[in-house]
Amino acid sequence: MIKFFRKIRQKLLSENKFSKYLIYAIGEIVLVVVGILIALAINNWNEQKKNDEAEREYYCRILQDLELDKQKINEIIATYDNRIRVSKEILLELDSGKNDKNFLLNKFLIAFRGEAFVPRNVTFQDMVSSGNIRLITDSEIKNSLIQFYSELENKVSHLQQNSDENSKQTFSLINSSIEFGISEFNYVNILLGNEIIQTLPELDWSKDRNSKYYKDFQLMVVFNITMSDRNKQVINEIIKLMDDPYDLLAKKCK
Repeated sequence: MIKFFRKIRQKLLSENKFSKYLIYAIGEIVLVVVGILIALAINNWNEQKKNDEAEREYYCRILQDLELDKQKINEIIATYDNRIRVSKEILLELDSGKNDKNFLLNKFLIAFRGEAFVPRNVTFQDMVSSGNIRLITDSEIKNSLIQFYSELENKVSHLQQNSDENSKQTFSLINSSIEFGISEFNYVNILLGNEIIQTLPELDWSKDRNSKYYKDFQLMVVFNITMSDRNKQVINEIIKLMDDPYDLLAKKCK
């Protein structure tokens, strides 16, 4: 094709048809420019198509993260409900005087255990750190996600502070005196062995309402109930915050 155009130019020049050559040259330049513009348009179209596909993939990945977070939240709420239920049982059993401190302490240890909520925000963090958040062209979704993850960080921090405070209060009491009953925990019995356990002081304060340990244990169980309920409230607030971005993303990932 290039040789063909070159022959035409040479023929026009050899025949001294300068005006026709000039018109032809301009036309050739226009054709080249048009060709470049078409190539750029095709390239931009391909690039935009890739961006659109990446944007939709991000939408669906974040939606999947939120769905997994919802599942985990439901599990954690069930854990808090169980912790509150068992703690109330412990208070009634303590009041009845039917069970010794060994039973009560081990039951409390089971009720105290729980799993921290760690949100799956890897996709969003990847978008922000890589600069790919620019791919989110829907301003409503972008603003909703930014607001959600910003508030989510505060809520998770609040949950952690509550859990830390609960652990601090609980273990400071448990470790305050060997007479309180740390050796009564089953795992401690296994660790120390019967020979050593027999050398430790025995004091079943669970039958003495005037005992300091009895009252401290009551307060510890009540504190566990209140902190569990408080964390449950924070978790429910996270669910409400999640509703808006979840609904917007669900429409994009149909």
